[in-house]
Amino acid sequence: MKEFAFAKQRLAGEFTPSFRHRLAQAMLCDVLAALRGARQLAGFAVITADPEAGRLAQDFGGRWLVETPVRGLNAAVSAAAAVLGAEGRGGMLVLPGDIPAVTSAEVDALIAGHGAGRAVSLVAAHDGQGTNAVLVSPPGMMTFAFGPMSFSRHRAGAQALGFVPRCPDPARFPGLALDVDTAEQVRRLAGLLPCSRTRRLLAAEGCP
Repeated sequence: MKEFAFAKQRLAGEFTPSFRHRLAQAMLCDVLAALRGARQLAGFAVITADPEAGRLAQDFGGRWLVETPVRGLNAAVSAAAAVLGAEGRGGMLVLPGDIPAVTSAEVDALIAGHGAGRAVSLVAAHDGQGTNAVLVSPPGMMTFAFGPMSFSRHRAGAQALGFVPRCPDPARFPGLALDVDTAEQVRRLAGLLPCSRTRRLLAAEGCP
């Protein structure tokens, strides 16, 4: 998780820094709530240099893996994979913090369909270009390639290791597939359940 003060820079033309901070916080809380409710997970963690985000992870019953030094998303995820691998964990599911519509049921369904043994499962973002879920077993089996066109790069990386990655239709995972990078995507969040922290924030701010 990027530091809240620097989150959602692409929304700077539409929203104030204070709103972007609170939006990033609310979305992370919704993701953490989904992870806490997932039955297929042994646990969850947030890797971040932001103490506020780290404390939120702990408040929801997860772990805070301190990102130090700050080197970007791929380095952070690789560091988390190294920690989990050293602990003997069987696999790792990587999710971004800006998918507030994700549900516990989606997380459980993705893991249930992953299969046993060495495997890779990928869920594309709604645009078909980004990657909103990477499930790998064991944790450090592949190089992470988040960024522009990451879905095709993750798929190619798995294939280079001799794996045919499982790539379910994102339509089966609408919450996982919906990330937030534009003002229009923020407006689409109005369809979230009323109990969502993100939805409550948008309603308080008068967003449609």
